[in-house]
Amino acid sequence: MTTRPRPKLNLRILILIFVLLSAIATLANSFWVTFKIQKQELIENALDVNEAYAARIAVSVEQVLNSDLDKLRYGAVVIGKSFDDKSLLAEEAERLFEQDASFNSVLVADAAGTIIASAPGSLHLDGKTLQHKEPLSLRAPKISNAFRSISGHLVVFITQPVFDAKGTYLGLIGGSVRLEQSNTLQALMDTNVRKDGAHVYLVDSARRVLYHSDPEQIGNVVGKDWVVDAALSQGAGTLQAMDEKGVEMLAGFAKVSSSGWGVISQQPLGNIQAVLRHTMAKVAQGIAPLALFGIMLIWWLGARISAPLSRLADCAKRLDTPDSYERISAIPARYFESWQIRRALLLGATLLQEKIGKLNQQAQTDVLTGLANRRAMQDILSRWYDADKAFAVVSMDIDHFKRVNDTFGHGVGDETLRAIAELMQQNSRVNDLPCRVGGEEFVLLLPNSSLQAATDVAERLRASIEAADIYMVGHITVSLGVALWRPGGDSVSAVLERADQLLYQAKQSGRNRVVVQPS
Repeated sequence: MTTRPRPKLNLRILILIFVLLSAIATLANSFWVTFKIQKQELIENALDVNEAYAARIAVSVEQVLNSDLDKLRYGAVVIGKSFDDKSLLAEEAERLFEQDASFNSVLVADAAGTIIASAPGSLHLDGKTLQHKEPLSLRAPKISNAFRSISGHLVVFITQPVFDAKGTYLGLIGGSVRLEQSNTLQALMDTNVRKDGAHVYLVDSARRVLYHSDPEQIGNVVGKDWVVDAALSQGAGTLQAMDEKGVEMLAGFAKVSSSGWGVISQQPLGNIQAVLRHTMAKVAQGIAPLALFGIMLIWWLGARISAPLSRLADCAKRLDTPDSYERISAIPARYFESWQIRRALLLGATLLQEKIGKLNQQAQTDVLTGLANRRAMQDILSRWYDADKAFAVVSMDIDHFKRVNDTFGHGVGDETLRAIAELMQQNSRVNDLPCRVGGEEFVLLLPNSSLQAATDVAERLRASIEAADIYMVGHITVSLGVALWRPGGDSVSAVLERADQLLYQAKQSGRNRVVVQPS
């Protein structure tokens, strides 16, 4: 009868190996869950930041273009009264050119497209024919796409039609913005240069680059690019896609409505991955000492542990499950050693659940203000909608917040946002949910509220903010829109859009007021 060789492993080593494998699996699982949650949070935050960045720049570009159109409109009225006075035409063209850095050149053309006055005179444009004649046939304000001018420069041409007192079309007055030379538009975009591979660029509706942090890109026509397609067609949003060079980007985009141009703010996904690797390395360093302590403790206890060990090891593999604490507590501890291991596992389960809970809370909270973020808002609205619970939405936006950032800096702007968040919490009811959904935009959700009650809360909040003396900034105001959803009503997105439209009406009607949906 053959005798099998004696096993080289004893129970203590087998127990140690088993528990070590279980602990490693648990830590790896916890590490992976933390990694996935953190990665998704970083990506979503980056997309939100880029969208807000692009939207802010689009608004600024829109303001610059509208200002340019207003200047030309005034000039058109002036020369329309004496279009035959060549000296007046030249004087007005020179005035517009010298007024500020908006235009690199100004010209006046008759109805046939012949230039009859221009500034500066060094370009010698008088008597030449317009190359870009679309505004002549359009006979309306026009912001062109980029093209090569008579002088060979890459320009955008902004024009206003000229009519006499009887409404007869006389010609046009226009200003050119050279994309390769300093001007107001260029200065605006230069203030938004980003770092570490993140960048902002501006394209016209023909996909030609009007501004880029790399001057060599200006004037190039962008090829197949999902982000540019979205910016020119959808208006505003976010997208994770490959650019024309094959680099995966996290992009936010917005459209300049008056010109049809698109603003894109994007950063490589690799930036997020680098931050994530650094964060996870710190997590690993924090876990390592506790893991080493656990291994040494298990080694010491291995020779003295009996039956409860298998159950404890089984629970150790599932520390991240919600019922792990109850499962471990149910294991009997008949002697000190088993009680100690059970206590260590209970502590580990508690710490892990707390970490997962904190990560989930961070995913639902705006980092700057501590209010609920857009994700939390969407989640609670979906639950109320599914439960047929009536609710009111108060959409709020800070009036002229850009002036705060421009005057005092973004640090004071952030403090202002925190102050507004604190006032929202002070003026909210117990079950209300104040949220920050982006930039200076806030939303207050009021469950089981009537339209009158929501209006009262909104008015109280508006008055409280107006009366508050904010550090360095002083007094600011807000505009609010109030909408109500009842069971059987429109979708959640529809009531949010209605609240935003009412907010827009408040802005249009003078700001610092509450506009309520008709009851």
